[in-house]
Amino acid sequence: MLVQAATGNTSIKLEGILWIKASGKWLSDAMDDEILVPVNLAETRRRIGLNIDPAGQSAVVGGKTLGTSVETAMHAVLPHRVVLHVHSVNTIALAIREDGVEELSRRFEGLRWQWIPYVPSGLQLAGAVEAALKNDPDTEVLVLANHGLVVGADNCRSAEALLRDVERRVAGPARRSPEPDWALLSRLAGGGMRRGIWRVPPSIAIHAMGTDPVTRGFISGGVLYPCQAIFLTTQAKTFGASVSADELATVEEPFVMIEGAGTLVRQRPNPTESATLSGLALVLQRIPAGAPLRYLNDAEVRGLLCADVYHYREVVEDNGAGHLAYRPTQLLNTEAPVV
Repeated sequence: MLVQAATGNTSIKLEGILWIKASGKWLSDAMDDEILVPVNLAETRRRIGLNIDPAGQSAVVGGKTLGTSVETAMHAVLPHRVVLHVHSVNTIALAIREDGVEELSRRFEGLRWQWIPYVPSGLQLAGAVEAALKNDPDTEVLVLANHGLVVGADNCRSAEALLRDVERRVAGPARRSPEPDWALLSRLAGGGMRRGIWRVPPSIAIHAMGTDPVTRGFISGGVLYPCQAIFLTTQAKTFGASVSADELATVEEPFVMIEGAGTLVRQRPNPTESATLSGLALVLQRIPAGAPLRYLNDAEVRGLLCADVYHYREVVEDNGAGHLAYRPTQLLNTEAPVV
């Protein structure tokens, strides 16, 4: 509900050193793996002042060379000692709305917060954050439109408490969805000239993209936030219930929606795609029918598909190779689904 795959990043500033999550590392590995990179804070800020993106600075940690997060610049310009950046499902469900500011204003009464209109990660986002802080230096919460959430505090305990408070305020119910047509999906996954291409996920939330017209309409409208384009697809494909297994065998997308029946996902094990799709499904279920959405425009989507982003995807998937299963607690609409 807070991060999916390698998304989200944390940092702490200690004695002139910015410790920030390494690019492509999963926060879920924090207790078992070295995931933080130390960089000189003053030097990092100097680079930003020269319009040099500090992302990708490398250091040897635990015998491995790690590169800093794509969001290093944003963490560096924030004055808070502890910064938590997450891709909160509940926050994104509001951050992708045209009326997001109004919706959040009702929920965030008493918080020092600001809305940052969508800009790409890196120096542009850091610049937008820096400009916002000039208007209100005491800001503790930033909602990044079509992106995620950032909270900052002087210590870890305060940052975690603030994050929990924000999550409580933005929490919304998941829309229930019809039962999938398990028999049809199984036939489509098991038939055709090239068997073994598709599989049927057990998650009702994932199937809502096919069974629920509201959910399907939202995702069919375009790209709502960067991870959708980077790790999944820029245009989700829908097929009628009469589609044949042979037709589906020609599709290269990571998932397909079968109208009224459910969703099929690729047979190949890819934990990054699985986690991203799970997060997307949870976001979509928390958007009320008729809500005005703000999709990324064509130029913004093109900016997400550059060579640097493809390299980032490779790093993420390499680091996620050990995540052979995405384990949920329960297979309910309100819980993180398995794919």
